[in-house]
Amino acid sequence: MQKQFNFKNVKIDLLNVKAVEHFLINYNYSDKGYICLPDFYTLSCANKSIEIRNALNHSILTLPDGKPIELLAKINGFSETETVSGFWLCKRLLNSNITHFFYGTNEPILEKIIKNIKNEFPNSKILGYKAPPQVELNNINANIKIDQDIKFIKELKPDIIWIGISSPKQDLLMHYFHNKLDRGIMIGIGGVFDYLAGVVKISPEWIKKLSLRWLYRFIQDPKRFFKKNLSNFSFLSSLILERFSKNIDISKK
Repeated sequence: MQKQFNFKNVKIDLLNVKAVEHFLINYNYSDKGYICLPDFYTLSCANKSIEIRNALNHSILTLPDGKPIELLAKINGFSETETVSGFWLCKRLLNSNITHFFYGTNEPILEKIIKNIKNEFPNSKILGYKAPPQVELNNINANIKIDQDIKFIKELKPDIIWIGISSPKQDLLMHYFHNKLDRGIMIGIGGVFDYLAGVVKISPEWIKKLSLRWLYRFIQDPKRFFKKNLSNFSFLSSLILERFSKNIDISKK
C-alpha cells in the first residue's frame, strides 16, 4: 500500500512518476476511475470548498503536482516525496499499448497536440479528441454538453482520457462524470495540453528545482496566473502562521 499524507483534509498519494507509470501500464481498464494532479492553487481551493475536497479525496490517486506540495510533504517527514509531472507521465504512456483520448482546451490546440504526438510517437494509439464547452465551476455537474461528450467518449472505450481544463474544474468534471463511462481512467493534466501542443514552453529543470515554476509561468502569461499566484501567496502565508502556532493539519498516515 502506498504512503499518503493528509494535507488540510486532502489525501495526497506519495508515488513517483515511475511508480504511477507502472500502476497505469498494469491497470485493469475495465474498471473506471480518475486521477488528480492538484497544484498548490487547487489545494487552496479545496481548503475552502468541501465539493473540491471530496473530488480530490474520491480519486484513485491524488498526486503532488508542484514543488510547494513536495516541500511540505518533505518538511513533515516524507523525504521520498517527488512531484509527479503530468507532462512526462503522458509522454511515457504514449509509448505503451494504452489507448488515449484527449478532452480539453480548444480545437486548434488539440489539432497541434495530435500532430506533435504523431510525429514524436508514431505508434501511439489515439482514439480521438474533443474540446469541452466553456463552463463555470458551479455548472459542471449539470452541463448537458459535457454529458453528451462523455457519451461520445464512452463509445470509443479508451483506456485513458486526458482531461485538460483548468483546475479545479477538471477535478470536479472527473468526479461527476467518470461513473458515466463503462471503463477507463480520467487523468487531469490541465495546462499540460499547452505544453504538448508546443504553444507554451515547459520550464527548464533548474527552474523546477528552485521551485520557481510559478514565476516562469507568470512571466509567460501574467494575466492568467496573477489570481492564482495571489491566492497561493495568501494560502501559503496562512500555512506559515499555522505552522508557527503548531496547529497545522498535516499528519502521517
